[in-house]
Amino acid sequence: MGVLSRSISLFLIILLSVLFVIISLLLFLIQKRPIIFSQIRLGFKFNKFKIYKFRTMTNKKKYTEITIKNDERVTDFGRFLRWSKIDEIPQLFNILKGDMRFVGPRPEIEKYFNSKDFYYLHSIKPGITDFSSILFRNESNFILNENSYDELLKLKNQLASIYLYKKSFTLDLYLVYLTIISLFFYKRSQLIVLKYIKKIDVDLYIKLDNILNH
Repeated sequence: MGVLSRSISLFLIILLSVLFVIISLLLFLIQKRPIIFSQIRLGFKFNKFKIYKFRTMTNKKKYTEITIKNDERVTDFGRFLRWSKIDEIPQLFNILKGDMRFVGPRPEIEKYFNSKDFYYLHSIKPGITDFSSILFRNESNFILNENSYDELLKLKNQLASIYLYKKSFTLDLYLVYLTIISLFFYKRSQLIVLKYIKKIDVDLYIKLDNILNH
């Protein structure tokens, strides 16, 4: 899978090279430099690596580790990039380097990391998309402060555990498909994932349903 993931990422980087250039030029004209935002994350077997994204925040204030709801640091163009998930495209280079996969738990920053809750990283690499990426497509909308992120992170780790337990090539393809669908039909893809989780862990389903629909 590692060779296949890297090969596909290289193909997509070449295919999307024009988009890379266009977004980079727009970011330079609208937000100036830097164009790429990087941050240290924890990956496979707890190794640290730099994750890459198109920068979506202003440079005028110091970055904090997480983005909260209605974060004033996010620029207007940055909101579009986040909504469309275009800001995540530079992570194709993370896949090419071998830091990440297309499907896997989202890599976490060191501040919120502990080896007990992130035990699954002994077996799988982090990825661009997974159950939580689909359910919490605009994650910052669910984060009012750092305390609320702690609660959200517990759910994300439970979802990562389910992915580890159910991991298969078929599931990976299905999650990629649902991720694409979520860009246009968020609620529909969300309901499909919730239905899947309900069959495996009813208690987790209830918690997710509460946070997503209340």
